[in-house]
Amino acid sequence: FGTLRALAMAMKRHAADAAGDVAKQQRGSLACKDPLAQPKPGSMVVLDGGLATHIEALGEDIDHSLWSARCLLSNPKVIRQAHADYYGAGAKVAITASYQAHLGGFRELGLGEAEAAAAVKKSVELAREAAPADGIVAGSVGSYGASLHNGAEYTGEFPGMDEAKLVDWHRPRVKSLIEAKCDILACETIPCLLEARALVTLLSEVQFPAWVTFSCKSGIEVCSGESFKECVAVVGDCEYVVGAGVNCTQPNFVSDLVATCRETLPAEKHVVVYPNSGEAWCGETHTWKSGTATADAAFVTMAKDWAARGADCIGGCCRTSPATVRALKDAFCPSP
Repeated sequence: FGTLRALAMAMKRHAADAAGDVAKQQRGSLACKDPLAQPKPGSMVVLDGGLATHIEALGEDIDHSLWSARCLLSNPKVIRQAHADYYGAGAKVAITASYQAHLGGFRELGLGEAEAAAAVKKSVELAREAAPADGIVAGSVGSYGASLHNGAEYTGEFPGMDEAKLVDWHRPRVKSLIEAKCDILACETIPCLLEARALVTLLSEVQFPAWVTFSCKSGIEVCSGESFKECVAVVGDCEYVVGAGVNCTQPNFVSDLVATCRETLPAEKHVVVYPNSGEAWCGETHTWKSGTATADAAFVTMAKDWAARGADCIGGCCRTSPATVRALKDAFCPSP
């Protein structure tokens, strides 16, 4: 009798596991709505370009540990204008001015936690005010390294930090962005596996859709020197990550990185790419090294190759502009 009972229980567990597998297959590997999904399968989602770059072009000085987030307090109108310019150029998605919005930076300006949270929420409101009816607002969750204001988002060197500390550090901004009703979280410029794991832990906690994009130093490595493929696999396994890829990376590396993403990610997840113009950032002088920028026409030519290799969400990062986005829109989503 005991043997029969054990067999019955084993069969019951097997049936439950099989039912769970079927349910998972029916929803794919996602446990949330996919805000990047398009009515027509295979359509390109055009992202915006360098927000801080355009804010500087509009006359703002953002050399501060908060970077463009400083304007949330000093000149919110310029942020709204920058978003409007990108939407007007053809972007479907705007990424908020919260990339470098962190409590330490707000404290430098005399703000407390509640005021800092309100500023982060303001970043979503400004993008939403500029958005067309079908515009998507992505809440920027920049790397911890960006808060150090020394270029650590391009090295992955985070002294004294572990996974639990990174989860705690990211949590307040993530919660504020969600409370402000962004459509998706843009976890971006992630340079190392440690931070990728921390973000997966946090996303599973808050249960909100996100993409995760990495800063890379070659066609196979994130900036820490770790395997890009391993990093993509880790975030791709999270049921709240709807896409993964690369941002703020030299465009010449992107084709190989896209191919790795497409072969590593589940088929229903997006490959998200928005590299910089090719110029290198100097964390010591806080300037861009000149002479290495990619012209918009060449950027678009490369973007067509990224799309052919599987990228379906493409935009630009630092040193790209509304003109870059317009060129991408004309290439992938021409007006009838």
